[in-house]
Amino acid sequence: MAKHIKAIKCPHCGSIGKTEIKADHFICSSCNTEYFLDNDDININHNINYNSPQFNPVGGKKIGLIIGCLVGAFFVFALAFPLLFSSKKSYNRSENVRPEFNWYSETTQAYANKNKQLIAVVFGARRYSGNDNENGTGEYITFYDLLSHKELKTQKTGTFNIANNNDFKLKKLSNGDLYAIANKTTIYKIDKENYLAIDVTQSLFKNHTVLASGIANAEFAYDSIGEAFNLMNNEGINLFYYPLIDKIFTKDEISIVQRTFEKKEVNEKLKTQFSFSLLSDDYPEEKIQLLKYTMKDNEGGPDYYVHLSWKNYKNKKILNYVLWDVIRSYTDLTPGRVYFNPKILFSDKDYVLIATRKTPAEKSPTNIQCIDAQNGKLIFNYTFPTNHYLDNGIRYKEGFVVNANNLLMAIGMDGKLIKEFETR
Repeated sequence: MAKHIKAIKCPHCGSIGKTEIKADHFICSSCNTEYFLDNDDININHNINYNSPQFNPVGGKKIGLIIGCLVGAFFVFALAFPLLFSSKKSYNRSENVRPEFNWYSETTQAYANKNKQLIAVVFGARRYSGNDNENGTGEYITFYDLLSHKELKTQKTGTFNIANNNDFKLKKLSNGDLYAIANKTTIYKIDKENYLAIDVTQSLFKNHTVLASGIANAEFAYDSIGEAFNLMNNEGINLFYYPLIDKIFTKDEISIVQRTFEKKEVNEKLKTQFSFSLLSDDYPEEKIQLLKYTMKDNEGGPDYYVHLSWKNYKNKKILNYVLWDVIRSYTDLTPGRVYFNPKILFSDKDYVLIATRKTPAEKSPTNIQCIDAQNGKLIFNYTFPTNHYLDNGIRYKEGFVVNANNLLMAIGMDGKLIKEFETR
């Protein structure tokens, strides 16, 4: 049969730029969507040889009786089989059978419930195939046991339209609350114990008349200004809502609050942060450093993100905070250690979890490192087999879970991979 050469395109954005991450699995260079090739070009040929044995009258009667019994049994089974599977909406399948739906534009997040069970949340669109399942297509939130991949509960949250934004976001706040936003219009608060998505688009802002007109656009604000929702009401006013303190600020008001971080106060409450220094124009030979520093605690309100780099100021080498002197103290947590394109995935008083390239090469494999937050000691190093974008991480009793573009990896404190969870 003639061979036809076709370009492999991303099913999400149509780009042909891609990187192969394992056999027949690719990641799109444009939108980071992961996809795989499903080889349906398989022909099964059957060779059936008919031999004509000599006819035996006695044997012929026995054979006829056997054939008659088999035919009768076949008809009985054919009548009974539909009764065993009368529901067309049964989606229970063996793990070895391809599922009846595909996730689309989904996002994932992990958390540990009160029983210390690791839960994977998937929020996005499920697209079902086949005439019997077309009505199933829609927006869903699904809860899985991360380690067993067992589906715990699924909730349909809306209909699906390919023309929509199809933008789904999940975010866990520092107090443990988990929120979801669908298509920049609907906000859900996740009930982590009962596996539910509760629409709070109106109730979340019930104490604020400025949002009484309704929400026209909703997104998660950048971490650099704190844990907030970036909102636009139906009057076109842009506002920032901070759920941990139930307060609203304009952009100008946030700038005013940020300036107060510079002002030192008696008995002020401080918090410890971690950040990598930036490459310095004044000192290009200076290595990237993992800095541990203290600054005023925003206590759930507007925050200030420092950009740390070394600067020559009046012939003196200083650590530049960009705009204001907001840092109270700092130290190089891992002096002499070398990092390439590093990123902090998670930090608390005990550990700092980071991602860094193994070498300076752009496509170098990604290392995941756990560092002692008190003394800078390397606890473990896990090398991802390829260069991969890692989003964030969480800590649980056995180690950490790292989110890598809809691939969740549970890694133990010994640096060994415990489980991978992926939606595709």
